[in-house]
Amino acid sequence: MSEPCQDVLLDSNAYFRLGISIHPLLHQPFGTSPVYSLHVLAELDDEYATSVRLRHKFTWVSQLEYRNDRKTKRYELRGNDRTDAINAFSFLLAYADEEKINLSREDLKALAVGFVKRIPVVTDDQGMTKVADANSIECWTTVKLLRLMVTAGRTDMEKVVEIFEYWEYEKDLPMPLNKLRQLYKEYFGEDCPI
Repeated sequence: MSEPCQDVLLDSNAYFRLGISIHPLLHQPFGTSPVYSLHVLAELDDEYATSVRLRHKFTWVSQLEYRNDRKTKRYELRGNDRTDAINAFSFLLAYADEEKINLSREDLKALAVGFVKRIPVVTDDQGMTKVADANSIECWTTVKLLRLMVTAGRTDMEKVVEIFEYWEYEKDLPMPLNKLRQLYKEYFGEDCPI
């Protein structure tokens, strides 16, 4: 009997923050009971293609090995799930507008998929987290995902430290430094390396 599988959807920023450091990021499931399977939406490539800033900052994303990794783990909905996600997108958009939370189309689609499929969405975006919390959508931070990956043996603490140092170097911290340090201590039981 195969172990239960838990799909996990990464938003664009979580992918951009982790994809270069843990590669292939998506192709290799990890863990046991459940086995975690990481995915992205096809819209990630659309967002990347239309943003000069993203293409300039994350040049590695366009390389064949990274494109192939994303292609094998695109999360696509069909049939009733697709219809349900379109409806979820509409009410999530209405909620975000009402609360004056500015989210991109890609962010809202990720939340809609998380809502419909009842899967965690990895994001550090505070707006996405607010909308998710109000609509019972499970969100994980990139730090939580890294903790799960260390626990499952998918990566190690040396790589986690490297990732944090990379974020600091790139000036791309996923959250304010004091909160990042607090989460690091909570999840890894030691002082943050940055």
